[in-house]
Amino acid sequence: FYALLSGMAEKPADWAAAACLENFRQYRDLTTREVERVRRNLNGLSEDDKASLVRKPEEQLKAMEEAVTATLSMIEKLEEVVKKEAETAERGRNAGAPVGTKPVQLLLHTFVREWSAEGAQERQSCFDRLLAALEKHLDKAGHVLIPACSLGRLALEVAARGHSVEACEGRLLHWFGMELLRTSSMEAFKPQPFALNTCNRLKFVDNHRVTPVPEIAIKEGQLPRARYGEFTALYGKSNAKESFDCLLTAYALDLSPNVFRFVRTAAHILRPGGVWANFGPLAYDTDHDEAIGHGLELSWEEIKFALSHFFEIQEEEWVDALHAQNAQSLMQMQYTCIFFKASRNSAPVPMATSD
Repeated sequence: FYALLSGMAEKPADWAAAACLENFRQYRDLTTREVERVRRNLNGLSEDDKASLVRKPEEQLKAMEEAVTATLSMIEKLEEVVKKEAETAERGRNAGAPVGTKPVQLLLHTFVREWSAEGAQERQSCFDRLLAALEKHLDKAGHVLIPACSLGRLALEVAARGHSVEACEGRLLHWFGMELLRTSSMEAFKPQPFALNTCNRLKFVDNHRVTPVPEIAIKEGQLPRARYGEFTALYGKSNAKESFDCLLTAYALDLSPNVFRFVRTAAHILRPGGVWANFGPLAYDTDHDEAIGHGLELSWEEIKFALSHFFEIQEEEWVDALHAQNAQSLMQMQYTCIFFKASRNSAPVPMATSD
């Protein structure tokens, strides 16, 4: 769904917004089913088994219900944002839209990663390297582009350093999530996004913990508005040529359905001598719209060769990192990520630009 509506530059179409509302409805239904499953399992225990529990069944159910309610209150705010962006809430065609409840759960976990105190350690390995590359390259205010900007935390950090920032995001729920933060006037949310994670817990309370977001005050106008759409579609145009000093990509490169085109677009938008700093895996674990094309699952060897036509790689490092994980879970998915810093050379870019 990442490349959905590649021609749209500012916000999703009405049918796409309605598809997101359907995702939220499905997630709400999932929470109901999960609470009832836990209720059924606890109440089905014998009296001897219940006596062995650390918390009584009614206490466990109350904690889970309260956690779900807290998270759904944030979902309701997201639904309000979606409805404001759509002229109608009618459900239209859904080709390319996110499907099921997993995208909603990923969105909630991404809020924790980008905008909570708990996510600071996870952000650090990525953001510190990208921001250091930016500061080393630009000793004065510059023009910076952040594709696949997720929920906008990196964009805010770059803007806070005095740079002019543009950002884009092609994942529907992430774009709406960033709009929620941008338009909420310093409102803090207190979701308990791991309420449904009843497995791999060390302590009873692990999945009920509150993770306030954002953990910092976002002043009006401080968070840049992201353009809606995929990087290569929005910026593979003649008017974007050599218009940026720096490109920062965090968990973005392998989201593209065509990495070669991503590399060429990166070269197209950077001025000679401009810097591209990247951090992320080569997981290619995002589904793409087959109408646009299957994703290319390239090795680092192949990507590095493609880069060499337009860039001089100055730094290269492999880093083990987590992304949008439950920090207190006993099971984590760890990525081995490639960090590179590359300088744009003067080689011309064979772009089939369209305006």
